[in-house]
Amino acid sequence: MNKILYALTVVIVALFGVGGFLYGLYIVWEPLAYIIGGIILVGIAIMMNQLYAPYDDKGGDN
Repeated sequence: MNKILYALTVVIVALFGVGGFLYGLYIVWEPLAYIIGGIILVGIAIMMNQLYAPYDDKGGDN
């Protein structure tokens, strides 16, 4: 019975370790996703601006 209890304890500790590791990755990824998403949205806005108004069509000393 001691071996079974020891094996069960090892499995439970390993599961808690894996869960903690995955939760840590989630905590790290969440703000990183906002940063990457913001960069992608800025890139899309710049591309849309280039398609709508090329450089020679903009104001200035024309």
